[in-house]
Amino acid sequence: MRDPASDLSLLYVEDDENIRSGVECFLKRRFEQVLLAKNGSEGLDLYQQAAPDIVVTDIRMPVMDGITMARNILAEDRDARIIITTAYNDADYLLESLNLGVSQYVLKPIEHSKLHQAIMTCADTVRSKKRVSEHHNRIADAYRTINSLIDFGEKSAKPGVSDAGGTRSLDTMVNTLLNSEFHVELPGPSIVILTVSKPDAGQAEWYWYESSPCGSFGKYHYLDFPELEVQDDCSEHALYFVNFGDELPEDSQLKAFTEHFGKRGERYKNLVWYRNGDFAICALNYPRRVTAHDATVVKGLAVQTLLIENLSSQWSQAESAFAYTVNALARAAEANDEDTGNHIVRVGEYCAVLARSMGFSAEKARSLALKSQLHDVGKIYVPSGLLKKPTRFTPEEMDIIRKHTLYGASIIGPHPRLEMAYKMALYHHEHWDGSGYPYGLSGEAIPIEARIVALADTYDALRNKRSYKPAFDHSTTCRIIESGDGRTMPHHFDPTVLAVFNELKPVFSEIYKQFLDVCPLRMGYQEGCNAL
Repeated sequence: MRDPASDLSLLYVEDDENIRSGVECFLKRRFEQVLLAKNGSEGLDLYQQAAPDIVVTDIRMPVMDGITMARNILAEDRDARIIITTAYNDADYLLESLNLGVSQYVLKPIEHSKLHQAIMTCADTVRSKKRVSEHHNRIADAYRTINSLIDFGEKSAKPGVSDAGGTRSLDTMVNTLLNSEFHVELPGPSIVILTVSKPDAGQAEWYWYESSPCGSFGKYHYLDFPELEVQDDCSEHALYFVNFGDELPEDSQLKAFTEHFGKRGERYKNLVWYRNGDFAICALNYPRRVTAHDATVVKGLAVQTLLIENLSSQWSQAESAFAYTVNALARAAEANDEDTGNHIVRVGEYCAVLARSMGFSAEKARSLALKSQLHDVGKIYVPSGLLKKPTRFTPEEMDIIRKHTLYGASIIGPHPRLEMAYKMALYHHEHWDGSGYPYGLSGEAIPIEARIVALADTYDALRNKRSYKPAFDHSTTCRIIESGDGRTMPHHFDPTVLAVFNELKPVFSEIYKQFLDVCPLRMGYQEGCNAL
């Protein structure tokens, strides 16, 4: 049977081979790791490499004596536990060693019982120091966990990023658990099973996540799930951690879960269970014993996820209301248009495919698709009779028509959220060659959003019948845009946008057909578009 000091490591330094061999056998029955050195120089090198818990050393040795070695060790670690073995005639050395702060001494010839007693005294001190250090580490871990939870919330709750149903937040939470991102020295669970109740559907959705050796995880719908009476009352909550061999707490939901898990032929060990109303999560099969720290991490992540889901839902509702308002305002501006609002829907779709093909992010393309619908909002201030005039406009009437760009910018205003819509409304009639209005801008002085909507608007306007022109088919429209007809000329457009349009002509034709008769009131109002 090993001694109680077997969990510690020890360095023994002795130049006499016979003494060293005899004491070595004694020490190896008591310690898991015993390091041996023949002089102080070797002993110091081993200490610096391995940092053993206890050092036992002779004094008089070649190359470097034990006192010099002890002095160097204590200079690096003032709390080092050092035991000196000394002969009766080493009184001066012994006094010096005690003044240095050596922990214990044992007289030669060495009696194993006295050496054992000295070692146990040092071992108690070492363990006490380790307990204090572990306590400090737990405090530091708790602090890191709090900051990690805050970071998790910041990363997961980015404004403006849609997270339908909060599933991405759930995935982020579980991936964090499985990959043990909060503490690299404490591996996480291998399986996480969770459920979110769906009151409208009358049932819960279950997900099973499992880690893989490469660090990724698999996500599956857990179809053979246990029938739990999960309540939607947020006051009902529970948090437990259970290690292999422990009795389960008196919680009917946890017991029902583990019984069902066992019936499937699965074995569980070392689990954390958290439930809050209609949300439940079980992290199980940690490759180590779980503690209150693990339970705190699971609860913290779960609470963060619940909060993020709630914020995501509120954000989605706000975004839907915003998009509906934009669409309603755009349709109001098109009230006098013969196309009854379908024009603005198609222009948004054209803009989206152009933007994506030009390298815009999906998010920015979706935003452009929505806000492009406001490009003609200024027509609200243009008399309807003038908009429907069947003959050519007089110069005075043309001045009134052209002011719709200024009216639109005035209506939209300088709000940062509508900056893109503002630019498109104000500049979508500017021409690449500088021949447009209202300011005669040219080239890249025209915002890119306006350059995109300019071509999209022109294509759709040519395809549709107006009081002053017939509807053109797709081929004729493309020919006019590419070659010009005197009124519309290719040098009006950004060459890059025009080149992308040439590649997307079949897509434009399909969008026109798809949204020819669509009713805008029946469309979704998220910042999105079918063309993406």
